Amino acid sequence: MAYRQLPIIEVDVDRLRLDLENYRIPIAPDDEDAALNYLFASEDVLEQIKLFLRDGYFDNEVPIAVQEDGAYVILEGNRRVSALKAIAKPAIVPAHQAQVEELRTRYATEVPNLPKKIRVIVVPNRAAARKHIARLHTGLSKRRWSRDQQANYYFSFLGPGVTVRDLKALYPDVEIVRFLRMVAVRRFLTGVKFRDSALREYVASADLTMSSFEYAYRNAAIAAAIGVKFDADGRIEPARKKPQNIGASLPADVRAGLEYLMEGFRSGTFNTRSPAFKAGSQEQIDLIARLVGSPAAASDEGGDSSRAGGHSDPRGTSSGSAGDAGGDAGTGAGGSSGGGSRGPNDPDTRQGLDVSGLPFEHIPSNLTKRVLELRAINVKKTPAASAMLLRSVLEATIKWHFASNNPPVSGMLNEVFPTVVSTYGGQRALRDSINAISSGATTKPGSIKWFNAAAHNPHLEVKHEDVRSAYALIQPVLIRLLKPA
Repeated sequence: MAYRQLPIIEVDVDRLRLDLENYRIPIAPDDEDAALNYLFASEDVLEQIKLFLRDGYFDNEVPIAVQEDGAYVILEGNRRVSALKAIAKPAIVPAHQAQVEELRTRYATEVPNLPKKIRVIVVPNRAAARKHIARLHTGLSKRRWSRDQQANYYFSFLGPGVTVRDLKALYPDVEIVRFLRMVAVRRFLTGVKFRDSALREYVASADLTMSSFEYAYRNAAIAAAIGVKFDADGRIEPARKKPQNIGASLPADVRAGLEYLMEGFRSGTFNTRSPAFKAGSQEQIDLIARLVGSPAAASDEGGDSSRAGGHSDPRGTSSGSAGDAGGDAGTGAGGSSGGGSRGPNDPDTRQGLDVSGLPFEHIPSNLTKRVLELRAINVKKTPAASAMLLRSVLEATIKWHFASNNPPVSGMLNEVFPTVVSTYGGQRALRDSINAISSGATTKPGSIKWFNAAAHNPHLEVKHEDVRSAYALIQPVLIRLLKPA
């Protein structure tokens, strides 16, 4: 068909009429009031009002109208026209008047800026507009931006005179920091000196979507393990350096962990549904151990060797698999079952201590490694070493937790633990454990005196059962101290 330019005219909003034959409305309403009520109730016109008040009216999509009975009837754009009418006169929608007036109050300075007249395309008859309207609503007239594209759009605003705070004010309903993190991570990855050229190409391509990869890096412990720590504005620290330069300077061991993670995404082993990205899951503990290079990534009893260096399923084998000599590295199973009904999931049948209940989201990677060693160590074979490792974890955690104190806590366990007593000793859930740790006798596993005797008293026999009892005593305190103060 030959192109014929249709007239675009400016019409008072009051002179525009809603289409009573609107395809959005399943049963044709009797009058415009009924049409308004339906559109507000079923087509979320309130959201359209909010967008107009927040962002202003922009006529990139000009409504289509036909002149009938001396009025301009809107064939396309009924939601937008309904929104403009209600903003001007909230009383025309009694059921939603209070909500409209609330929005007018919230955006009071913007109300006067909305137009009293708008441009419309005028078609000679309804038939002339049908194909165009059908294409708009039954096809895909505009391809929606991907998350990455949206992120780049918001990032492009930043510069002299425009801060993250300004962006948040400009787009209050958008997760600005989330999008800025996506851009920062993509740039960080493109700077990493991956040994595999195919992996370098993958991280820079659309094949890796940040909306999927963020399932990994939104966990602070996983992010820290691959060399990423965000500030409050979504920038990778140190913010003075470009993300790609931070990626380029990764130490070899950190890069190796990142390569393992990225290879998992490229192969499909990792995805948004992977248990490894479920907070507190054993699979997540396994992944963190693998990324930080902890000995807990592979059992010294045999375990699943693919976790130590291979690129197969990072979850390894099931802890209940028959014939697994060392058990699942995630559980540290080993030793005898001890008889009775205790199975491989009983903490006392595991090689090491069960750290799956401890939070890892905020602690530095070196403290993470030390905590994960609790799971890798063979408590039954080396109980004294296990006791000293447990003491080290407790003492180091206290110092990290109270690092922002002025002055920071320092010294031996008996010198730093009083800060725990004064800070958390009054909390009902921790009171008994803290009192027992602080005041328990040498015979009380987990008390400061017991830890001291285990390290210095040559006559004290340290039994593996005592180490497990000590861990049971301090575990609730560790859970609190492994979170920020």
